Amino acid sequence: MKRHKFLSLVLSVLLLTALFVPAGGTAQSAANEISVYVDGEKLTFDQPPIAQNGRVLVPFRAIFEKLGATVEWIPEYQGVAAQRGDTLIAMQLGKNVLAKQVGDGQAQYFELDVAPIALNGRTLVPVRAVSESLDCNVQWDGANNRVVITSGGQSAAADQNRVYKDITYKEVRSRAVFDGDILYFSFGGQTTLYRYDGVSVTSFNAAVYPAEIIPYDGKVYYHGSGSNQAVYRIDPATGARSIVFNQDGKLEIAQMMIYRDYLVVTGENENSVYAVDLNTGSSRQLYHNDGLSNYINMTAAGGKIYLSDYFYSNAAWSHSIIEADPATGASRTLYDNVGSDLFCAADGSGIYFDDDGAYYFHNASTGVRQSVSESSYNAAENGFRQANVYTWTADWQYGHSQTKVVRVNRSTDLQEVLYQGSYQCRCLANNDSKVVFLESQSGFTAGSSSWGATSIYIMDSNGSNVKEIFNNGTSTSGGSSSGSGGSAVGSEPCAVCGGDGMVTCPYCRGTGQGQSISVMGIETPQKCTYCGGTGQRLCSGCGGSGVKN
Repeated sequence: MKRHKFLSLVLSVLLLTALFVPAGGTAQSAANEISVYVDGEKLTFDQPPIAQNGRVLVPFRAIFEKLGATVEWIPEYQGVAAQRGDTLIAMQLGKNVLAKQVGDGQAQYFELDVAPIALNGRTLVPVRAVSESLDCNVQWDGANNRVVITSGGQSAAADQNRVYKDITYKEVRSRAVFDGDILYFSFGGQTTLYRYDGVSVTSFNAAVYPAEIIPYDGKVYYHGSGSNQAVYRIDPATGARSIVFNQDGKLEIAQMMIYRDYLVVTGENENSVYAVDLNTGSSRQLYHNDGLSNYINMTAAGGKIYLSDYFYSNAAWSHSIIEADPATGASRTLYDNVGSDLFCAADGSGIYFDDDGAYYFHNASTGVRQSVSESSYNAAENGFRQANVYTWTADWQYGHSQTKVVRVNRSTDLQEVLYQGSYQCRCLANNDSKVVFLESQSGFTAGSSSWGATSIYIMDSNGSNVKEIFNNGTSTSGGSSSGSGGSAVGSEPCAVCGGDGMVTCPYCRGTGQGQSISVMGIETPQKCTYCGGTGQRLCSGCGGSGVKN
């Protein structure tokens, strides 16, 4: 710890004390116990939190260390010192000033409503002030007499190399996205955004059904579905909602991503791409294809946006890679007639793509392309997933099968049933420790009114501690959790499918590909007509239930 810097900060607090009115008031015990939650976890203290002048004070070491800071008590100045990364914080007993310095920048000073105090051999500090000094979100839940702190998770870092996308399951009208330990979700086409902090659910008026959700830098971005869409932003701290981009109400949004404070949106049947500067609100078109664009894949590296456009031109379908500068709107085509894969390097240095069995890396800084081996390409793709796709875990892939929520081991292909429901289930999202899923009595046809009893559940990644966090008025409870993988107790798995409910399609042998057809002399790939391109069919032995008849 840079103690000399802290000493300087503490001394500056002493000198500045006269500029502020001393914070008066005495410590008061709350009528009911005050609890403090950080990212959904309740903290324990050897000295309980107390209320003073409408503020909550907590032991400084416990709160700072929970927020990832190292701490030091400076007895010669009765000073409290904390450091997280390059951020330094200093306060003094009885002084209503907080000093903050980031790196070698100028120190900033903030007046406190209440000063740090000594109580029962412990130094207590105002929890809101110290948490916000480390860029955390703080909310007071008066109904339950508790402080709820969000450390920011993915949003706090806003990593310069990261590409933020909603990459969760999208085949039902509900979204679920983790931001660290905080879960944001939408439900059944309702025009509401929900936030679950591990303890309770908070709702926000979203104006539209959030069809894609991206938490970024303390805010939540989303867009609706259908025509005349807009991209909205909600501040969870205040509930304030604003429109970020709507292209004069003429945009039908296909997908969006955020990179280095730029919102990038595809629309107009996916043949146009726009960039919005989230700091200024200005927008510009990055790319437009007058031909028939079937799909545009987006990523980013080195401050540039990269697009893989699959389009029909000159009587042929083709993939092209386009590079665009979100700051100027300038774009250029880098490569034509390449493969469909496109992803960025984990360190943001460039992009990887394929071309008919060959693999390449394009350096975003130098513009140089080089060949790479298949093994290097695969390793880079795993690195990309670890850096950008929070649902990706090294050991397991999470999903669903009929009435079950499952995970499959990436190394052994062993499938474990984490939850056996009474009705249809859909896995919505996961991170390293949690899995979120839906269970619906009436299946998942469009519109919440036809869903019947539908619930959203969260559980540990091994199937333990299943908890219903939301429903549409009637719970679907009745399913069972294995707690550590394996089939649910009380049912014998089908001998044909092994309890999966699905078998490999015998016609396409699991590839999902059917025979190509010739259109105007062009061979066009088609999905397998027997499995619809999924590569799987319902097991005839159990009818999809996974249970022995």
